[in-house]
Amino acid sequence: MGASDDSIREELIGAVLGELSLLRRDVKGLSELLDTTGKQFKDDGELTLLRFTSRYEQFLNQFAASSTDVLAEAGRFSEARDQLLGEISLRQYDEANGRSRDLLRDVLREERGRGIGRIELAVWTACAMLGSAVLTVGALAALRLLSI
Repeated sequence: MGASDDSIREELIGAVLGELSLLRRDVKGLSELLDTTGKQFKDDGELTLLRFTSRYEQFLNQFAASSTDVLAEAGRFSEARDQLLGEISLRQYDEANGRSRDLLRDVLREERGRGIGRIELAVWTACAMLGSAVLTVGALAALRLLSI
């Protein structure tokens, strides 16, 4: 039985060595596959980074272009707003000027209607002349009395 135990051991050792050889081969294959996959992952990561950088630069260029367009539109809007405000101001000035002229005409019409007539003006002038003559004579009389 000793010989058969040795042969069983040898067979088992051979089988284990065969399995170890297969395992070593599989580990080597996995190691190569991991290296290849790692390199591919690294290359894909770099490619993704390059794509991201490219898209980022493209976004920045588009954003700069759209910002320029927005600023140009804002400038045009500002010009249009200023023109509109100018037109509104002119219309309001014309309306206010027309209203003030109408009010002035109304006031002048009222003054003409209730104004002093020629006869009243002549009476007022005569009264004013008589009053000033009386004051002048009174002043002269007062000066003579004081000079005595």
